[in-house]
Amino acid sequence: MRAVVVDALLAATVAGEALCVLGVLLGATVYDRLHYASATTSVPPFLVFAAVLLKQPHPYTNPVWNALFVALTLFLLNGVLTHAIARVARQREARDVEL
Repeated sequence: MRAVVVDALLAATVAGEALCVLGVLLGATVYDRLHYASATTSVPPFLVFAAVLLKQPHPYTNPVWNALFVALTLFLLNGVLTHAIARVARQREARDVEL
């Protein structure tokens, strides 16, 4: 039963990432594409963390801590990176920055 739940979590992760990739490919503006690209770090990493947590026999093993660290890092740094990219994109549209 546990293996089925792990497989379902990983399938949901792949489906979520595939939807985000589709959104990036079909986005009309840079901001639409940025919105879908940033969505990849919201729910799917935590689904992977849940799958790793269920797969490990003991919850305090290194893979569990590593998965938690990666999920939290992606989730917390996503806002900073998205904001920085959107700011540069806006400045480039307004011709306020030289590259």
